[in-house]
Amino acid sequence: MTTTREQQLTEAFVALSDTLGDNVDPLVLLGRLVHHSVALTPVDAAGVMLANTRGGLRSAITTEHAAELTEIWQAEVKQGPCIEAFTTGRVVHAPELASQQNRWPDFTPLALAAGYEGAHALPLRHRGQTIGALNLLVRHPTALTDADTTLLRALADVATTAVLAWDRQPLRPEDITTRTQTALIGKAIFDTASGMLAATADITPAEGASSLRAYADRHHLRPTDVADQLVRRTLDAHTVVAARA
Repeated sequence: MTTTREQQLTEAFVALSDTLGDNVDPLVLLGRLVHHSVALTPVDAAGVMLANTRGGLRSAITTEHAAELTEIWQAEVKQGPCIEAFTTGRVVHAPELASQQNRWPDFTPLALAAGYEGAHALPLRHRGQTIGALNLLVRHPTALTDADTTLLRALADVATTAVLAWDRQPLRPEDITTRTQTALIGKAIFDTASGMLAATADITPAEGASSLRAYADRHHLRPTDVADQLVRRTLDAHTVVAARA
């Protein structure tokens, strides 16, 4: 009989490899990656940082706002587990951040202040090219087992391939950069639209984002398409937030 754990793993890999659904786009796939990273391992929060055209990392998606702040700060000070994983192409483990003050003097205090006492990161790679990093945070000092790391690596590899393999043609290095940029642009549009919904309904940006996703799911649309319609004013923000009630 299939166990709950086996069912979870099967559902995770099927969801991450789905590039055919009408409501699937890169941010949806990356959202599934961070969700399953938290659900299937001891990690408390997760996010994805992607490389932009200038080779710097930018936050693409996170499971919670505090995790996004750690990514923004890593990009700003150019240090932290994601920066190191992206630069070296290796998995980075820092189960107890309090002991990493010398390693990341600017990043560590902010991560601790945000409520995370441990951090890990995996490089996101495709055909030998590192395109970003998977950000993994824990609220209490926590070491990841080899099994945890192997599972996270497998989830990340499937999601990365799915995000980049939108057609059957082999991807050139410049194609990979273009597609990671598309995901980052989608993130910027999504954040703008979430802010618009927040201002319209006097709610938080996080609640605005939830409303946007719920509207997209209800109408079988891609969240980034809904966000684009809101930003272009072809969809009324009141229509989206009204559905919250």
